[in-house]
Amino acid sequence: MAQIFVCTSNKESAVAGKLPSHLKIHVEEQAAAEPHSPAVFDAAEIHAAFTEATGWIPQTIRSTPHMGKSDRLDNEGADGIAAGRKAPLRSRVRLISFDPIDGVLDYDAESLMSASNVVSEEAAWRLYEQIDALSEQLVSLETALQTKEAELATSVAVSIRPDEAEVLSTRLEETLQRSTEQTGSDAAALYLLNDSTSQLEMRSCFGMPASRLAQPARELRGSMADLEALMGNAVLLENTSMAAEWNCPEQYAAAICLPIGSPTMPHGTLWLFSDHVRDFSSTDIEIAKAATEKILADIERSVLSEEVLRGREMDRGVEEAGLTQSTRLPDSQPLHADYDLSGWTFQGQAVGGNFHTWTLNRQQKICAAIGEARPNGMGGALVAASLQTIIETCWNAKHRSDQILRRANDQLWNVHDSDWRSSLAYMLIDPDSGQLDLSMAGCIQGFLFGQNGYRMLTGTGTELAAQPDTLFQRQELTMEAGELLVFASSAVIGPADGCGITQDELLREINELYDEPVSEIADHLARKLPLSTPTHPVSSDRSLLILRRRF
Repeated sequence: MAQIFVCTSNKESAVAGKLPSHLKIHVEEQAAAEPHSPAVFDAAEIHAAFTEATGWIPQTIRSTPHMGKSDRLDNEGADGIAAGRKAPLRSRVRLISFDPIDGVLDYDAESLMSASNVVSEEAAWRLYEQIDALSEQLVSLETALQTKEAELATSVAVSIRPDEAEVLSTRLEETLQRSTEQTGSDAAALYLLNDSTSQLEMRSCFGMPASRLAQPARELRGSMADLEALMGNAVLLENTSMAAEWNCPEQYAAAICLPIGSPTMPHGTLWLFSDHVRDFSSTDIEIAKAATEKILADIERSVLSEEVLRGREMDRGVEEAGLTQSTRLPDSQPLHADYDLSGWTFQGQAVGGNFHTWTLNRQQKICAAIGEARPNGMGGALVAASLQTIIETCWNAKHRSDQILRRANDQLWNVHDSDWRSSLAYMLIDPDSGQLDLSMAGCIQGFLFGQNGYRMLTGTGTELAAQPDTLFQRQELTMEAGELLVFASSAVIGPADGCGITQDELLREINELYDEPVSEIADHLARKLPLSTPTHPVSSDRSLLILRRRF
């Protein structure tokens, strides 16, 4: 890290050349306005002002061995206003009058003479209680401010947990305190860039009032020391009064500024301040550099831990969503004595875009469907849930299969954002006659197997939500006893090197297992599918639906 030393010698500048005799410079003498310096909260000064105004001296009641345990805990360390806030104020502080009868003989004569008007004790208590309440509120606000600044220091879009923000605030303050003490400085401050890298905001400080954290952010433009430090240099201001152009952010006699981060990825600057003019050694620079590395590590650790926790929470949420999605799949209970149904859906991730479903509606007809969303993962799960909901809300009404597809297409098409394209096969069967009403859209394949072979079922190749006015093809067939209907999503039937099995292999396996129960056929086909391994992961969603008319 390069070092920029600012010259501290006092040299007078001379004006080159001489002015013409007819030109004169008039300098108007004006009294320089004294800069306004806001008052700093000082408990001792408040005590003195209270005593001067009321004539009563507040004195802390120290804990004694004769006190109860709870009283000792409440009063322990009750130095000054707002200490020991658990106990009532009058049980931890007493007021002593300036009246010599009360035994106040240790105060000097000047203090005694200054308290000419002593107010009543009750009036003094009312004033002191209000001062105590204000000081408690100030301490609470400063603590909250420090915690919030530490949280903002992580620069994450989502706020980190409150307990983690408090831990980070403590770590940052401890690092500033350690570097201040080791370098012989008097104060330290951490400034971090905002999102637009145009301002530097104080996020933590030591050796100065916590109210400084509430000051407006500094503009990076014109902050010469900070700009130089962000380039990777250490800026040493051994006398800030003679280096005003470097814009030291606080009123101190000397300061050192180091970068946090790297020139390619800057995060902010660390300032160490001193009340007196001084030199900074190489050891001081190394200590400050170590502090910047510690600060950056603490911030990154907090961000990383929060991201890990959010990731775990998200994973748990996705797993719960997957369990909820699986509960919508049908069970294996028979719908009709003359028909057997079986099927499965395997999602490539915790949630996916495939489903199968069936029911016996109010008209005593078998309704069955298999669907596949174009997106995968969470997006596919939302599309599949919407499509399945549309189907299940319509199947108790009198309808045709193509009407279901038309209704689903209209509703999904009206959702303009995201990708809602999907495939669907929907069938309506009269159990008594075996009459089949079937409509298909998209890339789902269907087959009808009989004793003499099979036939491929056709449908509309356009997916749902691909266009608004799709005309869906409707087929009416009659299933004979023993015939088998098989529907498979696009990931089940695919090339040999893909995640499914080939169409020829599917047909061969079903012909060999034609007389077996449909549940065994479905299980056998599931075992034929490639498994997901670390070297060959399978992320596709897959579904299968088989229906047989027994008699």
